[in-house]
Amino acid sequence: MYTWSNSPSAISFATRRDRLYAGLALGALLAALTNSASAQPTQQLTPIDVISSSISGEPIEASKVGSTVTVLTGDEIRASGYNQLSDVLRTVPGIAVSQSGSRGTLTQFRVRGTEANHLLVIIDGVTVNAVGDGEYDFADLAVDDIARVELLRGPQSGLYGANAHSGVLTIETKSGRGLTKPEVTGRIEGGTQNSADAAFSVRGAAGPIYGAFTVSSGTTDGFNIARDGSERDGAKRLAVTAKGGIDFNPYFNVEGFIRHTERIAATDPQNSFPNFSGLTFDRGGDYGKYDETIGRVEATLKLLGDHWIQSAKWTTTRQNTSAFSAADGVPPDGLTFKSIGSADTLSYKSSFLADTSLLGGEKHRITGMVEDREEKFSYIDPVDFSAADAAFWQNGKSRHTLGFAGEYVLDLLKTGTTISVAQRQDYNEPFANEYTWRYSLSQRIADTGLRAHTSIGRGVTNPSYFELYGFFAATAFVGNPGLIPESSVGWDAGLEQTLWNGRFVVDVTYFNSRLQNEITTIFLPTFQSTAVNLVGTSTRQGVETSLKLRPLDWLTLSGTYTYTDARDPMGVPEVRRPANAGSVSATVLFADGRAKATVNLVYNGKMPDTFFVFPSQSVTLAAYTTIGGIVSYDVTPWATVYLRGENVFNAQYEEVYSYRAPGASVYAGMKFKSVD
Repeated sequence: MYTWSNSPSAISFATRRDRLYAGLALGALLAALTNSASAQPTQQLTPIDVISSSISGEPIEASKVGSTVTVLTGDEIRASGYNQLSDVLRTVPGIAVSQSGSRGTLTQFRVRGTEANHLLVIIDGVTVNAVGDGEYDFADLAVDDIARVELLRGPQSGLYGANAHSGVLTIETKSGRGLTKPEVTGRIEGGTQNSADAAFSVRGAAGPIYGAFTVSSGTTDGFNIARDGSERDGAKRLAVTAKGGIDFNPYFNVEGFIRHTERIAATDPQNSFPNFSGLTFDRGGDYGKYDETIGRVEATLKLLGDHWIQSAKWTTTRQNTSAFSAADGVPPDGLTFKSIGSADTLSYKSSFLADTSLLGGEKHRITGMVEDREEKFSYIDPVDFSAADAAFWQNGKSRHTLGFAGEYVLDLLKTGTTISVAQRQDYNEPFANEYTWRYSLSQRIADTGLRAHTSIGRGVTNPSYFELYGFFAATAFVGNPGLIPESSVGWDAGLEQTLWNGRFVVDVTYFNSRLQNEITTIFLPTFQSTAVNLVGTSTRQGVETSLKLRPLDWLTLSGTYTYTDARDPMGVPEVRRPANAGSVSATVLFADGRAKATVNLVYNGKMPDTFFVFPSQSVTLAAYTTIGGIVSYDVTPWATVYLRGENVFNAQYEEVYSYRAPGASVYAGMKFKSVD
């Protein structure tokens, strides 16, 4: 059994200690901000040069992408003062994050007012959305192996198929390709709630062979996520990533990638035996386990002077999720449910690149792709399953998608115009086939630093296994095999202004989408529930704003603001999507450039949620503001010590109704890296 120490006296002392540490962290941050006079010049603030979010797989300049995109490098993420990717992405416009308690618990992203399963998540070329419900759980996602993160917003199903409804989040891990010498990095950290983290990474190349390996782990005693009681809900996590390849010659490459994650997190039940109030309540012995293994093997061939690029790829995903309880009425081993999902995908794509001079110089990129995906899902519930339910799920359920996609990108060099067109046809089994598309335009206005960008597309999200087939149908959720995919047409338009040699970058984008056949849960008179396609149109619209400013060589400022209006066909606001959200960040360099401090402020406005009693009730989650940051100092060229704090003013809030969010915390650590 997975347990933590929970004595009241220890918790009381820990609370006082945590607040003291948080105060010390804040004081250090403020001191750093006022001690920046001796800062030295450093690198210029410039936009990210290229992105890779295209089915061709070839990088494209960010200034030529019509869709709105945010790019973060791995170094930026690890220097932000946050230890979870979910916290970093709270500072990205358009994302609403819902974390059900402490580290390791369910963490969802909702982009531009859509659902969590409307965002496609790709890790190093592997689609990782859960097979069972179509979502990706970002709980305690390790950042040590990340090289860069790209969020491409707006409907992208014309490129990527189902679930790319509100956008695509691409996570690229570290690679050793192209390094002239080996690189070794590491990190060790400890702090609040008996938390400890460690990571080690090595990468490099030897002739045509290259590779990278990262292992990271973390543990915490956590805090009580329920409103009552004093039992702590802790978590543990282990992640291992390996990637390697061979450049057989300048034209042919083969690369492999594998990533394994194990996570275990204590939790508290909601509306469960013996408390059926609808609230999360304090009960020891409840915890969940999650194991995920993803892999990819890909071969790339470049011919005709790199003008014809072909690749063949196989990817696989294996995801196991289990829940355990010590409550009366469960089997002796405590297992309350277990789901097993797998997906295997074979794909081939071919891209042709050509240059012409019909209109003063043009670049063309034409890509075709075929993709075959097979999914399988099984579910075990020894507590609630009837004999019929158990027999139904015994061998699992499978489904299949065969997709054909094409993309054309035209870059008019003379006019600064880039146009892209994408079309995709998916043949689905057992639900309806879908045709999707996307068009985008980027227009640079010469010598002004101004760029207009716009895109429009059709997105789809397929019904999940749970929605189609149900689970423990004898007592709770009845499947609906007649569901059809959700679909929407969405568009956006924005202006990006760059001034002062990249020291000032601001982007303002308006977005709008109209969702048809939204899938939602309704309660039946039999005290059961089921999924249905809503009649009518669900609307999502809003404004995203981002700003980066470097007024001085030692000072960098950034800020975001998002307004979101998301409503169902009856005009009722959708849950867990704040109308107003924003962030502000300030980074200073001092002590001759050897020290750096960052302060982050995140604001999340009030938002609706659901109180799960019968019948369900609408509630409002209060707005909150958190402040945190990090101070670091380079003790030697190879060693850096740091102190970081999260929610240092101990704001009390909930992102999911009746699940308490983390309070004040502080951590101290050291990072090291190899040097010449």
